Amino acid sequence: MLAFPCNQFGGQAPASDACERNYTYRRMQLPFSPPSFTIFDKVDVNGPHALPLFRFLKTKAPRDAPFDVCGHCDIAWNYEKFVVNSSGWPVRRIPAGVSPTEAEPAIRKLLGLTELKAPAEIGIPKRYPKDAEEEKS
Repeated sequence: MLAFPCNQFGGQAPASDACERNYTYRRMQLPFSPPSFTIFDKVDVNGPHALPLFRFLKTKAPRDAPFDVCGHCDIAWNYEKFVVNSSGWPVRRIPAGVSPTEAEPAIRKLLGLTELKAPAEIGIPKRYPKDAEEEKS
């Protein structure tokens, strides 16, 4: 998972890149080291200075509802999500107000998973604070 902070939406990310990164890790209760996922420096996702990655994603992502009218529409708000396959091609675009769990079927299909498995069953180590508390009990 990759995260790109952006201050184009109501000034929600006004701090330095390092502060925004630390805030995101704390807010999501993720470990700092090793990082659970990469949080990049702030970028523009819309307009003339938009990062080329986001221009590509907005143009090439499938035109599913609510984007069926305009597959290249601007990103409307922070936390819009794109699911990308191993070749770097976007396969799903999910609006900001929709839970990331909506991406699960697309991700499962890309990984070839047909049944739900616990993270430990597919080799993901326990790293989250609440997992450590469960081990203590």
